[in-house]
Amino acid sequence: MIVFQPLVDRLRGPLSALVAKTRHRLGPGHVVLGYHDVLAPGEPSVGLSVGAHDLARHIAQVRAAGYTIASLDQLVDALQNPDSPPLAAITFDDALGGLYSNGMPVLAQAGVPATVFVVADHLGVFPPWWEGMPATMTAQQLGEWVAAGHTVGSHTRSHRSLPRLTDTDLASELSESRVKLRDILRSVGAEQPVDLLAYPSGHHNAWVRVGAELAGYRAAFTFLNGRAEPGNDPLRLPRITMGDHSTERRFNYHLHRAADSWPNHQLDDVR
Repeated sequence: MIVFQPLVDRLRGPLSALVAKTRHRLGPGHVVLGYHDVLAPGEPSVGLSVGAHDLARHIAQVRAAGYTIASLDQLVDALQNPDSPPLAAITFDDALGGLYSNGMPVLAQAGVPATVFVVADHLGVFPPWWEGMPATMTAQQLGEWVAAGHTVGSHTRSHRSLPRLTDTDLASELSESRVKLRDILRSVGAEQPVDLLAYPSGHHNAWVRVGAELAGYRAAFTFLNGRAEPGNDPLRLPRITMGDHSTERRFNYHLHRAADSWPNHQLDDVR
């Protein structure tokens, strides 16, 4: 296993100093970090992929900023409590193989939970929705993921743009993915509920959110950037999109900015 603790220890001092220069009282609400692939140590971050050492740095920054890193379930529950201290949760879309190979050791070393949003019909294959990316995790690897203390959410059956679907196809993407993922997890001895959703490419609208509610999801996540607050629509929750743009200074700014300072950069009908 790759040991990242020395990196975290080295970062703690400089990050604390940086935060001290810009710190103000964290307002109400929480942050959900939205990742995709994790690259091997030494590989540079590219697009929406981050290096393993970048992931370790982000975790150190979140802690230095005063957030408690919690499971996504705990964060969703905390949205019902306006007095909750600030929480942060870590999510990964698509279940790409780099998460298993390069991301899990970082999470284990840091002792933090995470959620992976899985495309139910595409396990152990190269993702047809994203050319050039590594193969997705296998069912057995998902079992190891759950055994390590992490959770699984749905990223639908096939990663289609949900607002463009017929009612029948929308119901299939949302409901059947839950059933299939529960069956897959049960088959590898990792049974758990699947009631969290990430919309593929962030695409959603009011009718899609109704479909998500009817399918039994208690929360769903977009690519609206921002802080999740009590009173937010639980089926339209924001995240902070993570990638090679997430420099130390920029990420620190996002961790401290007020919830109402984020522009509403997506329309309600997001395609």
